[in-house]
Amino acid sequence: MRTGNASGVQVTFLSFAVLLLAVPVSMLIGDALGSSKDEAAFIGRFVPFVLGAVALVAFPSLRRHATEFLSNPVGREYRGEVALAALSNLGVAFAAVGGVSLWYWLTEGNAALEQHLKSAPADLQMAQAFSPLGLLMSVFLAALVAPILEELLFRGFLYRAWERQWGWFASMLLTSTLFGLYHPHFVAAFAGSIVFVCVLRRTGSLRASIIVHSFGNLMLWYPLAGQFLFPGNERALGDIATWALNLACLLYVIVALPIYVWMARAPNRDGLRLAAA
Repeated sequence: MRTGNASGVQVTFLSFAVLLLAVPVSMLIGDALGSSKDEAAFIGRFVPFVLGAVALVAFPSLRRHATEFLSNPVGREYRGEVALAALSNLGVAFAAVGGVSLWYWLTEGNAALEQHLKSAPADLQMAQAFSPLGLLMSVFLAALVAPILEELLFRGFLYRAWERQWGWFASMLLTSTLFGLYHPHFVAAFAGSIVFVCVLRRTGSLRASIIVHSFGNLMLWYPLAGQFLFPGNERALGDIATWALNLACLLYVIVALPIYVWMARAPNRDGLRLAAA
């Protein structure tokens, strides 16, 4: 299997074949184990990553290219930028909530804002976060497994395949669209993918985008920054001022993201290793 010159269509087909295969496999596993709704959700998220890892192991060419993608370290001169990008990526999640809150407030008023964005009680969310399933979902899967395999697929294979065909900007948009469709919250995932592509282009290292991706996922775990994603229910949720942090992040992302895309227009060719045929 030759992946170095694979087209974006070929990579996309292989990726979605794995995702489609994951659906019946997840259902079979869930039925065999008699899983609850939360357990079935975890299995549904975990199985595609297992199948993706199996594909990397099964095909030597995929494994070789994945190893090559991961071989470039983050240059010392880029470490500050990667740290700032990681914080900015976390801000994307807060900005997405800010955008939703602003939309409800503008279109339906205070009552709708309070009704639609009320969160679960803090003690319940904390208990769920430290439950075995919560730890598996938020720490093991979201912060460790997903960033590595998703960056290999979307930024390692897919982005580079489409970049060769249609240029970096179109590839960034297409890759980010697919990344957004793969996640439950399209806008946040789409914007996050833009950040990951820019980090890759600026540093020439897929490790950098993995670090940014992993940091954001980990920090959204409820005991960390995740508890501040939504204001507490004891506050006046219908008052748009209550959402000041989220709205500030929204303004920051609206200004900073286009600037970062402009900065990434010239890639770090010295560090970026494109897969050979």
